[in-house]
Amino acid sequence: MRNQLTRAAVCLSLLVSTISCEVEDDSDDDLNVATVRAFLIEGLEKNKEMDIQFAHAIPDSALRWAPNADVRDFAEQVVHTADNSWAASGLGIETHAFGDTAVVLNDGEALAEAVALAYDWILNAVRELPDEKFTEAVEFFGAETQRWRVFMQVIEHATWTRGQMVPYFHVHGVPVPEVRFF
Repeated sequence: MRNQLTRAAVCLSLLVSTISCEVEDDSDDDLNVATVRAFLIEGLEKNKEMDIQFAHAIPDSALRWAPNADVRDFAEQVVHTADNSWAASGLGIETHAFGDTAVVLNDGEALAEAVALAYDWILNAVRELPDEKFTEAVEFFGAETQRWRVFMQVIEHATWTRGQMVPYFHVHGVPVPEVRFF
């Protein structure tokens, strides 16, 4: 599993570097938007599947468990992973509502449904963004970047945050759902 994760991280890093070099070294017109869009959709669809699987895999009795008061409990961590509304500012779109947290944080099925809706929102944004806006410069968390890179941040953020949930499964004796990169 560790070798598989390392290989996936290296491949993602190489892909991002390749795309980044293309954008930095050539004019923005050279970016193959269709390829980047397809890559983003594939990555977001996989994240959606994994986050739904994570929400279903842990028993409801463990949803509100946290190792200590200074960190998110499991359900909050799933919400943090899937709720990509923070990306709306860089994408220039309306945010979405994640749902009634009193329900979502306490029911695995409601959590999985909220995750699906959150990913549908960001996937819709990728699919509907006009080609000419993909390379448009935007302000995002105090830095200038291209709009397509905001979507990459969504994928990277979900991967990073999902990895933080692995110990939650181990503590409860629940097998960690399989991570799927390819």
